[in-house]
Amino acid sequence: MVSMTPRYSVFLSYNRGDFTAAQRIQRWLETYRLPRRLQGGGPAFADDGRRLRPVFRDIDEMRVAPDIDSAVIEAIGASAWLVVLCSPASAKSEWVAREIAMFRAAHGDDHILPLLLEGTPETSFPPALLQRADGRPLVPLAADMPGEGERLALLKLVAVMAGVSMAVLVQRDAQRRLQQIAGAAALAIAVLAVVLALVVQNMNARLAEEKQRVRAGTLSNYMLDDLRAQLKRAGRLDLLTAVNDGVAKSWRGQDLSGLSDADLQQRAKLLLAIAEDDESRGDLVAARVQTEEAMRTTAQLLAKAPTDPARIFAHAQSQYYTGMVSWRGGERTRAATAFAAYRDLASRLIAIDRSKPDWWMEVGYAENNLGTLALRARIDTAAAQGHFLSALKAFAAADALRPDHHDTLMSLADTEAWLADTQRLAGAPEQALAARARQKTILDRLAVLDPQDRQVTTDRVAYELALARISIEAGRPDEALPRLSDGKDKAATLAANDPQNVRRRAQVRMFSLMQLKALLLRPPARRPDAATLAVLNGDCAKDRATLKADELADFCEFLAARRTGTPPPPLVTGGDRLTERWGLDMAAERNWAMKAEESAR
Repeated sequence: MVSMTPRYSVFLSYNRGDFTAAQRIQRWLETYRLPRRLQGGGPAFADDGRRLRPVFRDIDEMRVAPDIDSAVIEAIGASAWLVVLCSPASAKSEWVAREIAMFRAAHGDDHILPLLLEGTPETSFPPALLQRADGRPLVPLAADMPGEGERLALLKLVAVMAGVSMAVLVQRDAQRRLQQIAGAAALAIAVLAVVLALVVQNMNARLAEEKQRVRAGTLSNYMLDDLRAQLKRAGRLDLLTAVNDGVAKSWRGQDLSGLSDADLQQRAKLLLAIAEDDESRGDLVAARVQTEEAMRTTAQLLAKAPTDPARIFAHAQSQYYTGMVSWRGGERTRAATAFAAYRDLASRLIAIDRSKPDWWMEVGYAENNLGTLALRARIDTAAAQGHFLSALKAFAAADALRPDHHDTLMSLADTEAWLADTQRLAGAPEQALAARARQKTILDRLAVLDPQDRQVTTDRVAYELALARISIEAGRPDEALPRLSDGKDKAATLAANDPQNVRRRAQVRMFSLMQLKALLLRPPARRPDAATLAVLNGDCAKDRATLKADELADFCEFLAARRTGTPPPPLVTGGDRLTERWGLDMAAERNWAMKAEESAR
């Protein structure tokens, strides 16, 4: 067990090849302060609850003596946590392995935190990290500096040591940093405006070329790596939009021939990031402009080196974003063309190197996009099933190369869910149930790997609703009702624990509406009384106003028409055949409601 009053918050275990990173991480941890009103309760923190105790970093790791000296042994015993700096060098380090073993003997497994500096868990985790003291395998969850960025990875360590929510810590930290960067952000916008004005005023060829390179290089690096990320985390979308607009306007129609390959790569990344921001706030016209510029940029890069995997990948991302923006804008043919091009580019990556799990993931994502488009846009179950089966093969290949990876398992589970929905709509309930059973096995596997994963918890509740829908559409309402009752209780618990989350409240309402649909499928003599049915139906107008869920409110109104035998409201046309969140076929739901109205006449 860790001492109640340890001398050190952290014992840093590292290889001497990572000496510079260890120095930087020690300095960051020892100077970091938790935001006010977010004091940590763990033993790693000093009496004020905000400051970590000193960090022990063995500066004599280069010693040649065969035994760990007494100072190191004492420090391990007096440390609350062990942070292992993971790199290909530390994976081979005898000293790192010994320090892990000694800390585990003194404190157990629960206070050992891996921090991935470079490489992957397969190449950088010391073998001692992957096995418990009793020999059982261990799959540690690492803070990932290459994947998450240095600050976010270190905040993840602090959140674990403090015993606070990662999301809350990041939000509070961003709010604090916003006060520090607000002035810098305003200055950046002012500087950007000045730069653009200077470019307009100084149109001689040499100055124009140089400023073009400065905008594409230095400015885009700053925006991608610092300013945009900080403004986004802090919720300052107004400043973020202003910065995005300034850069996008300066680049529109830009002559790309004078830019280096590195500048072109940065330009494409920033354009796609801006497109994602535009799409998230509903400005699809602006998002399309950015994706077209990004496509033009990555196409030029790829033309210079058609077999370069990095350039193939970059152009694939342009095709993906083009597809998503086109789909949201109602351009389904353009979306399908872009998604098919995305898949073809991802397949070229596989042809170059079949051993990279990330390339298999790209193929899976592309096939999933094509399947989802086929199902939602036109309910083409045959085409959708083919794409989803191809996606499952690609994700399974990635899983074989990189077992128990969170993103791969989530993608497998999600694709099984899409396949099940496809088979349900195709009138194959037994196949749909089998796909849902495979999804449940994967979700259970994820829950064992990380019991605190909120997305897995949410998906397991959604799984209950999905099984009930299979029974309902197969004409077995009595089979659906117990599962709906149990799932509704679980959804209500999640909503109560997160009262500001509108999506969780909407999920509870959908359980109620599906209960009503199942009851309405029973013969009239076996239904509850009218008052009970009305309670389940609820207030459709309130759903539309407070839950911001038009598809749920429309479904509610069709059920009300079916329940009362009154004419259903008109169907809103022009969108996908299936709704975005719940995958409801509104035309079929309205027709079902109309049959009750015709019977009542």
